[in-house]
Amino acid sequence: MSRRVAWLAAALVLSSCHRHAKPETSPPATSIETTPSSGSRPGRAASPATGVAGPATAKERAAIDDLVRAAASVRQLKLRRPVTIEIEDGDAIANSLRSQIEDAEIERARLVYGALGLLDVDADLHSLFAGVLGEQVIGYYDPDTGRLVIREDVMAGLAGAFGPEQTQEARLVLVHELVHALQDQRLGLGESYQKERTADEDNAFRAVVEGDATLAMLAHALRQQGIPLSAATDGIQQMGDYVDLNALVRGEKLDAAPAILRVTLVAPGLRGLQFVAALQGRGGWPAVNNAHRRPPATTEQVLHPEKYFAREPGEQIEIPDNGAVLAAGFKRVEGDTLGELELAVYLGQGRPSGTDDEAAAGWAGDRLAVYSRRSEVAVIWWTTWDDDAEAVQAYRAARSVSPKNSKARVERKGRSVLIVRGLPAKLHRSVRGDFTSFARYIKAEPAPPDVRRNLVY
Repeated sequence: MSRRVAWLAAALVLSSCHRHAKPETSPPATSIETTPSSGSRPGRAASPATGVAGPATAKERAAIDDLVRAAASVRQLKLRRPVTIEIEDGDAIANSLRSQIEDAEIERARLVYGALGLLDVDADLHSLFAGVLGEQVIGYYDPDTGRLVIREDVMAGLAGAFGPEQTQEARLVLVHELVHALQDQRLGLGESYQKERTADEDNAFRAVVEGDATLAMLAHALRQQGIPLSAATDGIQQMGDYVDLNALVRGEKLDAAPAILRVTLVAPGLRGLQFVAALQGRGGWPAVNNAHRRPPATTEQVLHPEKYFAREPGEQIEIPDNGAVLAAGFKRVEGDTLGELELAVYLGQGRPSGTDDEAAAGWAGDRLAVYSRRSEVAVIWWTTWDDDAEAVQAYRAARSVSPKNSKARVERKGRSVLIVRGLPAKLHRSVRGDFTSFARYIKAEPAPPDVRRNLVY
């Protein structure tokens, strides 16, 4: 691995943000400005309920204005209107994040990922999610309000309070976040976030958003060294071959978090960076702009950019309700497509990395249905793979992580794999019958890209 690629990999830890941060609305902005709340530096008052926050100094404001110009230049986009800048300490940011984690989102995660054995259903998931996000977020742009919130110590670093190294880190963080403001004003980020998506589509969309901002951040750093971005995009794309990307972003709470949370938090910035580097290397920033307007349809396209260039969608699968399951008192309560990224987490249970990327790499499509009956929760999951060999590999991995009880089952028919969890054994025969009919319907090889999206059983 070249020293340049190693430096780029290390730089990734400098920035992290999250889509669900939606703090209170700020007053309308009339310029690049900061909005005070309360504070810890001279002239600020602490608020135990919200943490501390406040305005920037004149030196910080000048530095921000300089970074606005830098972000616009490196990303080749210009702001249409000013952005409100707010400075908050870690407590204030953590409180904002906690207040905006929706109960419905928590319960959906508990239901789906709990049923798959990826989350402890009895854990305080709200505190878990808030703790991990609060540990990682050092600044964020909120498309709902048009605010850019920066952690106080980062802003102090921008003004040179902690030396040249911390100043450079702060500048990189702010360039990253200012790119999100550019995405919002020029590429419709706020509107895009409102669209309904499957888990797979959402992970793919966030990879574009975060990968774009991270690549622009690195482009800014390279420019300061006189290195063109074109000299680094190939190395960025190959980074995953040499570096354990999941190990780059560390934190006590993140390290202890379940893999499904850790991977889906880290992947948009890291795997998204590699994906966006492939786009930028092929078509420049206009190609990245186009990916915002037409984002990858699957995480498979993110993890394998050649599939995005070929516009190869995943196979669209629908699981019909099973009469015997319904007659037994089960009710369908959730359905989703998890995609290659989250399937790698499921198949990688028990591994140090938390993923089995190799077993998931042959993904062609999936759909799961979650059923409940009183306190019981069951999952029926249909998956398809690129060919029989890929299906065999996925089948073996799925068998290795399947619970060793009568309510679980894993079967393969051709290039299709069935995963069942939590369903009484007496209902398996009927469920297997539906799956066998589906597997016979699926052709031996995936349909061509122009046909595949219409493949519904």
